[in-house]
Amino acid sequence: MRGSDTESGSPRHSDPLLHAVGEAAVAAEAGRLVPRERPETTRGPNEHAARLLEVIAGAEARAAALAERVEHVRSELSSLRSSLADVERRQVTLPHPDTVLHIGVSAFLLVALGLALWARSVDYALRVTSDTPTFLALVAGMAERPFSGESPFLDADVATQHATPYIQALAFAWRVFGGPSASPAALGGFLALAGIVVFGLTLLCVFLYVRRLAGARAAWLSIPVLLGVFGPPHVIWASDLSLHGALYAGFFPQNVAMGTLLLTLLALERRSRESLVAAALLASLTMLVHPFTGVLLCVLATAESCRLAIRRDGSFVRVPVALGAGFVLGSLWPAFSLDRAFAETGVTGIVFVGLCVAAPFGAPRMAAHDLWARSASRLERLAARVDSADTIFRLAVAGAVGTAAVALWELALVHSPPEESARLAVYWVDDRWRWPLLLVAGTVGIAGLARLARRGLIVPGLWFAGCFGIGALGAVGLPLPVWYRFLLLCQVPLAIGVAVVVAESRRPRTVGLVAATFVLALSVKVGALLLAPPTVTYFGEALQPAWSLGEHIPPGKGLVAADPATAYFIPATTGRRVLTVDKGHVSSRKELEAAREGYKLLHRYYAGGDGWWKAAQEMWARGVRYVVVAKQTTLEPKTLDDFIWQTAALRTPAQRAALGNYFYENNRVGTLVHDSDDYAVYRLEKAKLFPEAGGP
Repeated sequence: MRGSDTESGSPRHSDPLLHAVGEAAVAAEAGRLVPRERPETTRGPNEHAARLLEVIAGAEARAAALAERVEHVRSELSSLRSSLADVERRQVTLPHPDTVLHIGVSAFLLVALGLALWARSVDYALRVTSDTPTFLALVAGMAERPFSGESPFLDADVATQHATPYIQALAFAWRVFGGPSASPAALGGFLALAGIVVFGLTLLCVFLYVRRLAGARAAWLSIPVLLGVFGPPHVIWASDLSLHGALYAGFFPQNVAMGTLLLTLLALERRSRESLVAAALLASLTMLVHPFTGVLLCVLATAESCRLAIRRDGSFVRVPVALGAGFVLGSLWPAFSLDRAFAETGVTGIVFVGLCVAAPFGAPRMAAHDLWARSASRLERLAARVDSADTIFRLAVAGAVGTAAVALWELALVHSPPEESARLAVYWVDDRWRWPLLLVAGTVGIAGLARLARRGLIVPGLWFAGCFGIGALGAVGLPLPVWYRFLLLCQVPLAIGVAVVVAESRRPRTVGLVAATFVLALSVKVGALLLAPPTVTYFGEALQPAWSLGEHIPPGKGLVAADPATAYFIPATTGRRVLTVDKGHVSSRKELEAAREGYKLLHRYYAGGDGWWKAAQEMWARGVRYVVVAKQTTLEPKTLDDFIWQTAALRTPAQRAALGNYFYENNRVGTLVHDSDDYAVYRLEKAKLFPEAGGP
């Protein structure tokens, strides 16, 4: 034991450490204090004791000093430890990047909510018009006649496809909270509040879908990206999911259909029977609420089903079952025919859905061809190149430069507004060939869609590529119907792509550039809306005089004859149907033909000559009881297709003379009941139209 203790350097138990140290210290101190020339033997006992006490006292003093220094060092170490702990605590309490993201997006949504409430308080949805008059008339009509076929404008045997279960639900709610005698402004305020809820639910569906594809961080990022990806200028059109769209189109059925489309895709990914039932119900609701979006759902779901079938994944049959069952269920809706609603796209619903159901079963055979394999290989290589870090940064630069250029273009138009209308500087509703440029902020999203496709998530990429391709071809002049609506459908997939890139990027400069791009786009959007001159922005401006026509035309069953633009407001303000209406707001070919026939009759009455009196009598026979004359509008265009706001604006002396003759005709067969700077309202008189002595 002793040997091991010595070798290890530890003190022996028989040699106390304090004893050894004390003896050495005494000997050293004695050697220093006692003169060496004096022999040790000459010292007496008392002298040795005194010397020993002196050495012990010195050792005690040094030990006390050493203890004091040790205590000082211990205090310093304790202070240093506390300081380090404080630093660590401060670092721990710093917000995590995801926390910062959540707080930032939440704050942004609160600002958007404030803008939406402000827009409601100033009746912005009524001011920009869009499809609001259509839904005002439909909600009021379906509140009185639930589940019945509706034509919001014409007294004809047509059933609009806008009379959906969603509109019926709004009508029931309006019966509880409003009433048939309420003003259009009151109904518009109700729909604006409903729109805040509906738009919020749509954003939630986008969030859930993106989270399933790319995770929570991308899902949070997708919300502000979606609200800013189409701009900076504004459009006024259904399916607009931008921040501006939230202010005037939140309650539109297109938003509901987009949400149910995304939920259907999510339900189809699951494997349970319950999710299959849910997918069928959601698919049916999507088709009914907005058949055009229902067509998109069928295409996207079928593409994913074909991919699964090619991989020999038996779950591909869920899509044909869900689409087929959903269409059959939707066909039971009494207000309109889902089959005919699909036919507005060019193919009847039975044929279209039948093709979608059959396609996955034939996909494996098509994929066996060499052409398919070569095409897939090329697409894979292209996606890999697009998804490289350098390409992503170049796309981000292109998006930033393009967004800045579009913003400068808009600001230049605000400074020097177009001659046709100053409001076209901010609201790019005309010259829709520019609409593809409004997606430039999301250019980097192409790389994100390519990345998802490389992971086997092909739906967002196909969605964007197909819709943008059709929209771009229409913009360059190809005769594709409603091509511009496909560009609006690009917003969701492109926002998903941008969110994926930003969420997964490891290059701060790329993230910063994309963030700056969307800050610019959203800033210009809000600034142009709120800070532009009153001649440019609709926000906060007075409502059009047409909204007050209900104060001068009492409710009833008789029709109102007015130019197509003014006629658009009349059902919502008076509850009466009209003789004709703008072709952009009819929902079927049959309704369009009825509107064309009505315009032809009204044009005969306006044109004068030998046939105007007979035309007036025919109008009476058709049920017309009031005529509204817009004092700045001409009915000179011969057909409804020729009547647009540019050709209908009153400009020339000849047009003013024709309008004066129109006043003369109305005075001959009717009674003036209202006259203002904008409109004159005449009530047709049967006694004047059919006098006993005959016509003039």
